[in-house]
Amino acid sequence: MVKVGKLMSCSKQLCFAYVLQLAAVDKLYKKNIEREEEQQEITYNESDTDDKDTYDTKENNNRIVTTTGHRHLHISRIELIPTYNDLLHKLCVGAWRTFSSKVTKEPYWIAKFPDRIASFDEIPTVTEKYNPRKVPEVAEGWFKKYGHVVKEPMQYGKYNVHLFHFDDFRTVYRSDGDFPIRQSHYVIAQYRQERKNLYDHVGLGPGQGTEWRHLRDIARGKAFALRPSKEKSEDAVDDLVEIIKSNLNDKGEIELLPWLHRWAFESIGIVALNRRLNALAKSNNELADKMVEASALTDEIIALTTMDPTTMYDERYKQLVEAQDFFYSVLRKYIDDIKRDIELEPESDGVAQVLFQSGSCTENDAITLIMDLFHGSLQTVPLTALMAFYHVARHGGIQAEAREEAKQRMPKKDSRYFDGTEPVDYTQSIVYETLRLNPPIIGNGRVIQKDLVLGGYSVPAYTNVLLHFQVACRQEENYKEPLKFIPERADPSRITYVFGGSNRMCLGKAFAMRQLFLVVAKVIRNFEISYDGDEISMINQMHNKPEKPLILRLKPIDE
Repeated sequence: MVKVGKLMSCSKQLCFAYVLQLAAVDKLYKKNIEREEEQQEITYNESDTDDKDTYDTKENNNRIVTTTGHRHLHISRIELIPTYNDLLHKLCVGAWRTFSSKVTKEPYWIAKFPDRIASFDEIPTVTEKYNPRKVPEVAEGWFKKYGHVVKEPMQYGKYNVHLFHFDDFRTVYRSDGDFPIRQSHYVIAQYRQERKNLYDHVGLGPGQGTEWRHLRDIARGKAFALRPSKEKSEDAVDDLVEIIKSNLNDKGEIELLPWLHRWAFESIGIVALNRRLNALAKSNNELADKMVEASALTDEIIALTTMDPTTMYDERYKQLVEAQDFFYSVLRKYIDDIKRDIELEPESDGVAQVLFQSGSCTENDAITLIMDLFHGSLQTVPLTALMAFYHVARHGGIQAEAREEAKQRMPKKDSRYFDGTEPVDYTQSIVYETLRLNPPIIGNGRVIQKDLVLGGYSVPAYTNVLLHFQVACRQEENYKEPLKFIPERADPSRITYVFGGSNRMCLGKAFAMRQLFLVVAKVIRNFEISYDGDEISMINQMHNKPEKPLILRLKPIDE
């Protein structure tokens, strides 16, 4: 028994001890009943004996008590049952408290509502107008003034509930079920529903229910599980490095974001179409710029029409139609070329190739998924990479450590990243810390499908809730000195919330992280990065981006 106990944790030992006590009490109770029955039998069988010194049987309030001297003194069944039940209850409560205190922690809001759940009406309400491009700053102000849960009145008597705590994020995601609902991208849904000759479904962003599940199941199959060619992916980053070198001004300065967008466009072309799209060519790359502009405009209109679906809706929708028509027309040409090519020779690489050859979906659904893949990656990856370079530019020690790590993997400037085997743990930590401090989006959203307790408040089913990942990541309660850039505290388990959660987590997560590790390592290996300007301010246009052009100084490394 002692050996078994030593193998258990403290909490398990306590619970085990309670179980042993319960077993002991139960055994003693049963043994006492057996003894009582035995003594009663003796009493009745020998009631006419004359040995009164040995047995003394008497009636007391219709209850027979038999004693056999001090050696046989015991408690009757009727007296023992209440004692037994009381002790049993105390032991069970003790065991449960010990177990539950170790398995589950008390809600973070228990001090605010120690003995009740607050009603929905008690949630603080915000009514002020605000600039949608400044949502991150506005939301942080709400949190500091009102706490972890705030509600905002919307049209038709509805509310948006804003959440600022990781525990509430987990509660929402765990309640999602098989068909998570997201209230967003309605303007894209309208555009595609009006063009049923081009789209069989509205897509992964605006899709709901079985329609969303249909596309999701296709995307989760072999096509989206593909990894792009390592050789082609690294060639694209090498082209980016050369483009940067050739476009530095006389001070060694450059606005990186436009070139990062082109690199992202090229990278998505590799995984989605298994094609180089010449976005990083020294000439004839205007088409890529226009595609990136169309994607950025689409993002902004989605954000504006989601947060304010009435103001200037028709004008905004017209802009979206022009952007999406252009995007589709370009992509359609690429798709037609791929279809002709695979008729001549089957291809195993590329999302489009796999979808068209598998017969798992219609041509319209294949194009819809590829459109969604381009839109989902054209902003998030380059914006995250830019902010990673911004932070290492302001922290020379961090940059130096990352460069030494990169040199271990790529000893020479022309060494290939994917040929190396040395880990790039510190580079990965830089990316994770960038996603914490400057995520490409403010968070995520859900329409909850059942009543939930969030922050101590009862929130009814079918309420739209917004999970403010960015605000939560910048609070002292979650990270010490949260506004400082400290890669050593990389927190992948929480940071993955930037990609959403449950069944609607971003399908491009693995691709995005892989591309970020690659581009950050290669650029830091090839350049010393510095920044002399003021701290950059951010705006939100569906994605968080610098309010003004971010100009960095890059000095090529010779060796």
